[in-house]
Amino acid sequence: MKRYLLVLIGAAVLWGAYWGVQAHGLRGEIRDWFDARRAEGWVAEYDALRVRGFPSRLDATITQPRLADPESGLSWEAPFLQILGLSYKTGHVIVAFPDRQTFGSGDTTHEVTSDGLRASLVTEADGTLLRLNAEAETLNITRDGADIALAAVLANFHRIAGQDTGYRLALGAGAVATPQGALSRGRSNGLDIEGRFVFDRPWTLGSLAGPRPQPASIDLAKAEYRLNDLDLQLAGRVEIDSLGRPDGRMTLRAENWRSLLDSARDSGDLPESLVETLIRGLTLAAGLNGRQDTIDLPLTLSGGEVSLGIIPLGEAPRIRLP
Repeated sequence: MKRYLLVLIGAAVLWGAYWGVQAHGLRGEIRDWFDARRAEGWVAEYDALRVRGFPSRLDATITQPRLADPESGLSWEAPFLQILGLSYKTGHVIVAFPDRQTFGSGDTTHEVTSDGLRASLVTEADGTLLRLNAEAETLNITRDGADIALAAVLANFHRIAGQDTGYRLALGAGAVATPQGALSRGRSNGLDIEGRFVFDRPWTLGSLAGPRPQPASIDLAKAEYRLNDLDLQLAGRVEIDSLGRPDGRMTLRAENWRSLLDSARDSGDLPESLVETLIRGLTLAAGLNGRQDTIDLPLTLSGGEVSLGIIPLGEAPRIRLP
């Protein structure tokens, strides 16, 4: 009996030492990451760092983290960030976000409030991202009065088996609301995106610090946005060059599209002259389909330009991650 007791005590001491080494290593990795960002010219600060969870967990809490990348103009700060994991299972962590965060992009600031925002990350030993799953009961984004509220949010970003730079993305929200529409769950409104993305390099844990992988091709199986009477659907494939210019063809289907253009005109997102041009052209196209409230047209992107059917829309948006 005494021998067994000594064995148990010895095992407990060894496990305690093992956990202590892991906790010390985790603290060091986080500190080193912040130090490396500061060496690159970032603002990278926090008020406190704690690692708890003995004997089976390694839970790090970073208090008042503040990050700003001068090259891209992106910034982020929050009251805290938690990185939760098991001491005996490396390569899989849960990231828990606070109910309120602030993101910046240049001179624009986004306030993000959420309920239950969590992300699960699975990586290989070298830090290559294999799976990212995120969820939130509610997610609200505010920018200069252009508010959007999402509920029942789910996101999955998984590397495709056998491909180093190919990823499958699925993003959905069971309910959507803007200042022009009320949030309610159901088929009446929502957001669904499914597609395959190929990047110029694999995603890793270090991708946040840059250089960030850039999309090389997008094969969009479905992108659907529903709000009140509006229903937008987009599908197709594009190749993207090193400057972010897309080249390919997609199909756009829009029901009750006039409400979208009216909202864009009222908010100032589109100039009056362009809205009137679109209304005239799309009214003609919709009439050819037999329904004035529905359009079903090819969206062609080529040479840095984009056109909807026979209607030129001007310069195509650059698809680049900041």
